[in-house]
Amino acid sequence: MFASVTPHPVSPADDVQCGGLARFWHQLGPGSRKRHARARVESQWLAALRVQWQQACQHVGLGLTIHTPSGYTVSVPRIARADLGPPVSFTVQLRPGQRAADITAAAPRLASALGAAGLEVTDRDAGWVTIVLIDPRDECGNGFGDMRDGGAGNGSRLPEIRVA
Repeated sequence: MFASVTPHPVSPADDVQCGGLARFWHQLGPGSRKRHARARVESQWLAALRVQWQQACQHVGLGLTIHTPSGYTVSVPRIARADLGPPVSFTVQLRPGQRAADITAAAPRLASALGAAGLEVTDRDAGWVTIVLIDPRDECGNGFGDMRDGGAGNGSRLPEIRVA
């Protein structure tokens, strides 16, 4: 099996100034298969979270329908960064004209659409908010858990959207 030595998404995040040899060692050295597998699972979880977020925002009315000659699309606040391990949190870039109060007002419906007990919305800079999912079964320990490990009790199954 041939392994690529080109820059890969799985590169050392600690050393931004690392050279080609360090990147090569990180890609092909000891533990590289585990790093690649972990990065693949995390990217699948992030993609699933983004799909859930988009569908939930459309459901609660946070999306803006944009008509184009080829049809229409719905613009929703965009997930820029996510931390998948307990608790699940992500940073959202709001659409122009939106405020954190809009997300806070829709938080109960967003939480039920995302399958969470609630959302903690923290206003950051202008146009940015941080959202933390409150686990519905956090006290007994079998809720979301660490999504990087597949979540407690979920195995490696991807999350399913539950829209109320």
